[in-house]
Formats: sequence, structure tokens, C-alpha cells
Amino acid sequence: MSRLRAALVLLLTTSSLVLVAVSPASAAPTLALDVGSVTLVANGAAVRVQITATCFEGDVGGITPTVTQAAGDRVAQGTQAQSFTCTGQPQQFSILVLANVNGAPFRTGVALVTTQLQSCPGANCTTIQTDEVVRIRR
Repeated sequence: MSRLRAALVLLLTTSSLVLVAVSPASAAPTLALDVGSVTLVANGAAVRVQITATCFEGDVGGITPTVTQAAGDRVAQGTQAQSFTCTGQPQQFSILVLANVNGAPFRTGVALVTTQLQSCPGANCTTIQTDEVVRIRR
């Protein structure tokens, strides 16, 4: 009986140690990305995209929204990249995305915003992407 009790105590102690060791890793920040409002600028020459992003503290971050909108039989589209230093906390960005000169201007209404977020501690980057249908407002 005492061997069984000793084995049970050892098992419980080992399990607790494993749980304690795993617990801080599960609390580590993750990459997160949220597109907020999209506002028309300069009669459709551009849109301003509000984005909240979280990446790993100390990493070089990169955020790239692409806005695409049907405009009759043409397409309005633009992409803009922005670099920053990650803080490990949610950071807010206001990114001006210019309409491609060979396409249509942006207008109020529905559009698709595809956004990539990169967190790079060096050469090996971690990337996430979101695709969100938004409404461009004045």
C-alpha cells in the first residue's frame, strides 16, 4: 500500500509540475488582427483603413492591407505596407491606401479588405491574414 501511495504522490506531483510548466507558454501573446473603419479620402483617390494588430514584443512587424471594390465593370484596388516595432500589446494603425491609377476610384459602399500581419524576430517570420467585408464610408 505504501508503494502505491508513493507512486500516486509522485504522479500527482509530476502532473502538477507539468501543468505549471505549460501554463506560462499558453498565456503567451498571439498574433491578432482586426480591421475597423474604412473611410473615403479625396473623392475616392484613397481610403483610410483603421487596423488594430498585436504581434510578439520586440519583433519587426509589418502590416499590409489590400482594399478591393467592384465599381461597375471596373475594379478599385490598392495596397499599402507599413513597418513597425511590435510591443506585444494591441497597436492601432491608420493606413492610407491609394487607389491604383489604372483602376477605378474607390467609392462609398461594400469592399473587401485583405490584410496580412507579419511578426519577424529575424529571418523566420510568422504571418496571419484576414479577409473582411467592410463598408467604405465618407
